[in-house]
Amino acid sequence: MNYETDFTQKIDLVRKMSMGVPKSFTIDLGAPLANQEFSLAGNLFYIWDAPDAASYITIRVNETREPAIPFRLSTGLVTPFHRLYITTPAGQAGSMTIIYGTEAPELLELIDNRSGSIASLDDILDELRGDVTPENWGAEITVGNAAAVQILAANADRKACIIQAKSTNAGIVYIGFDNTVATNKWIAELQPGMSFAVDDYRGDLYARASAVGQLVGYGEW
Repeated sequence: MNYETDFTQKIDLVRKMSMGVPKSFTIDLGAPLANQEFSLAGNLFYIWDAPDAASYITIRVNETREPAIPFRLSTGLVTPFHRLYITTPAGQAGSMTIIYGTEAPELLELIDNRSGSIASLDDILDELRGDVTPENWGAEITVGNAAAVQILAANADRKACIIQAKSTNAGIVYIGFDNTVATNKWIAELQPGMSFAVDDYRGDLYARASAVGQLVGYGEW
């Protein structure tokens, strides 16, 4: 194949008519659609932009009897179509941009070098940097030996937490995951001034002491 001749012919074609030029339209994810017909013709469509990696729509190609295929950011299809039937699942927000066109892949090829894991990488960065304000902290809590005391309730937004026994305590403070924590059932044993911290647990934390009137400080972020 003579590449130079072939390329020249393609340029002559695109000079004469609009070929291989993508078009786009936007879907409001907050507006309910159920097999909404879009009379579009082409042989390629692609989800170019979306609020996040979890947002999606379902698309049936050409006929409503065809399977409803879920499409998310950076996914698409190369196939001839003259209609798209789009459904927006409930509970979503924001807008999604869809690119479509013809002459793919001969005269149209989308280049998208975004990794499918970019959204999750943002979550990892957010976790590593931590918060600029605490989720929760307050006055010291008194812990005794009669019953366990909840120090921190389960918190899905927690990135890390710390519990410290006051330096002037006379007894030992025992930390556990629920109210069955005891002097012989615990995950951390805090002498006066000692602390317990964790950055990969978001559930309840309880404390019980070896004597009455023991004090603990706490915080989560």
